[in-house]
Amino acid sequence: MTLTLIVLGLTVALFIWGRIRSDVVALSALAVLMVSGVLSPTEALAGFSSSVVFQTGLARETGKRMMSLAQGNETRAFLLVMLTTSVIGAFVSNTGTVALMMPIIVSMAAQAGFSSGRMLMPLAFAGSLGGMLTLIGTPPNLVINEALIEGGYEGLSFFSFLPVGLIVIAIGVVYLLPLSKTLESG
Repeated sequence: MTLTLIVLGLTVALFIWGRIRSDVVALSALAVLMVSGVLSPTEALAGFSSSVVFQTGLARETGKRMMSLAQGNETRAFLLVMLTTSVIGAFVSNTGTVALMMPIIVSMAAQAGFSSGRMLMPLAFAGSLGGMLTLIGTPPNLVINEALIEGGYEGLSFFSFLPVGLIVIAIGVVYLLPLSKTLESG
């Protein structure tokens, strides 16, 4: 209880101070409470299933940033879609990740003049592949961790899956890049 009050007080103070972005402050507070065991990973991430979380301008800002980095290049846009979606998928459910990214991808493709259909299938795969990066990325990771602990073994760390996840994402990019060029226009 004391730790929770300290984190809450510090979070409010940092919000008022305003020198650190509020999303960074909020996610840091969430991470501290999760790492310290005050919140379980399920409790910590429950808010991400709410659409209110994504109405904060995150989608708009991500889309702008991806557009400027892609510079109208379809291959660069593909790589940005895969990597950005994978990173988000490491912390948010697959469904939430795809729901967040889909309007960004469709808008980005329309503005750049290339087929959104060529980006949507890689988007879906990247959301799933990103779940392989962290302990909380996908429910089976948590189930494996719980089974290990119940079996008397040491639990997994937050990034135990990261090395394998990075390899799988790299393979996914290599496989999906040429495949995405054959997908139907959208």
